[in-house]
Amino acid sequence: MYVQERVSLMTILKKIRILDFSHVYYGPYATMIMADLGAEVIKVEPVWGEVAREYDPKFGGVSQVFHYLDRNKRGVTLNLKDPKGKKIALELASKSDVVIENFSRGAMDRLGLGYEDIKKVKSDIVYASLSGFGLDGPYAKRPSFASIASSMSGWYRLTGDLVDPEGPPVMPAEWHGDLDPGLYAVIGMMGALLHREWTGEGQHIDVSQLDCMIAQNGIPITGYLMSGMLPYEHRQKRTGLRFMGPFEASNGWVFIHTSPRMTERLMKGMGVEKLESRANLENWTAERTVKEVVDALIAVGVPAAPINSLKEVVEDPHVNHRGMIVSVEHPDAGTVRSPNHPIKYSRVKPEMRSAAPLLGQHNEEVLTDLGYSAEEIEGLREAKIIT
Repeated sequence: MYVQERVSLMTILKKIRILDFSHVYYGPYATMIMADLGAEVIKVEPVWGEVAREYDPKFGGVSQVFHYLDRNKRGVTLNLKDPKGKKIALELASKSDVVIENFSRGAMDRLGLGYEDIKKVKSDIVYASLSGFGLDGPYAKRPSFASIASSMSGWYRLTGDLVDPEGPPVMPAEWHGDLDPGLYAVIGMMGALLHREWTGEGQHIDVSQLDCMIAQNGIPITGYLMSGMLPYEHRQKRTGLRFMGPFEASNGWVFIHTSPRMTERLMKGMGVEKLESRANLENWTAERTVKEVVDALIAVGVPAAPINSLKEVVEDPHVNHRGMIVSVEHPDAGTVRSPNHPIKYSRVKPEMRSAAPLLGQHNEEVLTDLGYSAEEIEGLREAKIIT
C-alpha cells in the first residue's frame, strides 16, 4: 500500500459545506471529488430518490454509479415544490459555502432556489450551475447528456478518425462529456472559493459541457485553426508515427508509444538492425507474449504497456501499491470496493469516510442541526416533504 508521511488530521476542505442538488454523473462526480478532500457535502434528492440509484447493475438495491459517485456524502430528501421543503433548502443554503445544481435551465429559478434567491440568504455564496450549453446562447435551453457534448465538440469524430477517416464516429469508453466537465466544475468551485477568501465575494459559476469538451479538444482545434488540416491529415504526413499504437502479442495486446527519435531504441529492444515497416513490428510482437514485449522495450527506454482488462487493472501490483482501490462498508451492499482519490498529498490524506447514503439517511441528523425538533421532523415525514 502507498504510505503517506506527515499526514495531517485536517483535510483540505474540512470547513467547506456544499449543498448538492445535482444528479446522475456530471455534478455528483464534481462533489465526490470535493467530498474526498474533506468537504461536507449534503446531497439533496427528491423523496423518491435520484434517477442514478436505479441504473443497472445494482448492488444492495443501488447502482454502481451511485455507490461510486455519492460516497462521502450526507443524504437528505426534500420535496422542493412544497413551500416547507423550499424553506429547508434555503436554511441549508444559508449555512453553506457552495450550492451546485445541474437541472434544466430555469428549473432552480422556478423553485425559488436560483442564484439570486440564494444570494438573499447567503450573500457570498459560490453557486455552480452545470448544464449542457451554459446559461446563455442559442442552445442554452436544449437538453443535453455527455454524448451530446462529446458529439458536438468533435470528440467522437476525432476518435473515429483514428480508426478510419472515412468510417463512422467512435464513442470511447465512459462518459467523458460528463466526467471531464465535472473536473472543470471542481476547478471553478475551488477558484471561486479562493477568490472569496481574498475578496469576500461569492459568485455564479457557469459550467457548460460543450465548452469544456471543446477545451479538452484544444490541441487538435488549435492545429486545425492554424493549418486548416485535420489531425488525421497531419498523421498521414508524419510517417515516423507508424511504430506507435496497439500491437497484438501472442496472448493479448500491448501499446507501444514511440516517436521518430526512438526508432533506434525500438530496434535495439527488438534485437534487429532494420525496421522498414509497421508489419515488421507487428510480426515481432505476434511471436511474443505481452510480458516479453513490454519487458524488452522497457529495458531500452521505449514506453510500452499491456492493454489491460479491468480484472488486470485491479490486480496490478503498482495500482495496489499506490492504494488506488479502497473499500467502504455499505449497510445493504456490504463491502464496496472502488477507485481511490488519485492525488497524493504530502500533508493531508483524503479518506473514504462513508459509503453512498441510503435514501434520506441523514434527514434527522441534518434537520436537527438546523434546529428542528423530533416532532417537526415527524410532521415533515407525514406530509411527504421528506422520506
